[in-house]
Amino acid sequence: MKRYKYQMILAVISLLLCNGCASQASNALKKEAEKSTAKVIAVLPVNNKTPDMKAPQLLRLKVLDELYFKGYSRLPLEVIDKKLELIYNNEKKSIDGVVSPDVVKELLGADAAMYCTLTEGNRKTSLFYVPVTIAARCELRSTQTGEILWRAQYKTTSRNFDLPGKNLEMKSYETFETVIEEVVNKVLETLPEGPNLKG
Repeated sequence: MKRYKYQMILAVISLLLCNGCASQASNALKKEAEKSTAKVIAVLPVNNKTPDMKAPQLLRLKVLDELYFKGYSRLPLEVIDKKLELIYNNEKKSIDGVVSPDVVKELLGADAAMYCTLTEGNRKTSLFYVPVTIAARCELRSTQTGEILWRAQYKTTSRNFDLPGKNLEMKSYETFETVIEEVVNKVLETLPEGPNLKG
């Protein structure tokens, strides 16, 4: 009977020790996850590798809207652009024209910076057929450490058929915005939900 009592006491003590250690470990993991989670994201101007000047602006707006629906706080584009004017005037950017994450933190106070590149944006017209191709990649960088928190890319093509003339041209312009929206949705679908959705 005494032996059974000692075994029960040992079992209770080891259960309490395990429970105490586990709660501290989960708190440490929770604090680490909170540190690496971006709360406020600055969507920087799109690095445009295409001749199209409208597509990067549209891509940036769509990314900004989608971040809001994913639960992230966002900075207005006007505020970002106004602050970045200082950098572009003072040439405080890297050789390839990209603003470093620590400068974004200094100027905007954001937790992370979203860097997007429009790698392809084609709208080729033929007699009865207009393919619209958009390809983009985005990466989220911590402004604290500069490390890449997330990255993704996507490419899609939409095809329009019609009689030659204004109808075909109009369809290609309408499709262009839809294709950019599809690319943004596919790119950002792998981005984890933001803190505003987690509760």
